Amino acid sequence: LIDVARFTTMAASTGEEMLKKNVWAVVGNHGRNPVVEKLCDRLRSHGKTVFRVNPYGKPPAEYKSLTEIGAAVECVNLVVNPTMGLDVLDECEKLGIASLFVQPGAGSDELRESASGKSIALHEGCVLVELPPSAAL
Repeated sequence: LIDVARFTTMAASTGEEMLKKNVWAVVGNHGRNPVVEKLCDRLRSHGKTVFRVNPYGKPPAEYKSLTEIGAAVECVNLVVNPTMGLDVLDECEKLGIASLFVQPGAGSDELRESASGKSIALHEGCVLVELPPSAAL
């Protein structure tokens, strides 16, 4: 049996720890999915540095991959389909990015298992829910 209370506490703690990180990459289709830009705006409103990555290489994202960023990213916010997410996870491993914040619809059993095998912390949640609007907005 799974201790549900323990699992919930661990997941919340991981998400809280990730939200304390200051340098983020938001990976998603920025031009087609308005939620992706809302995520970027929310993170920026809390003083985070945010790099926009679109695996399709389309604007307004500045980068097509995490490798192109050339800066130390602390956390990746995943807003792509789970299959594409596996490629992003591999890139995180190569770059030494140990935190992956997975938005609803971007996760899968395979992604969770792969992250665990790569020692990458994975949290499934929503930045817009877990990080309240900044008073500065």
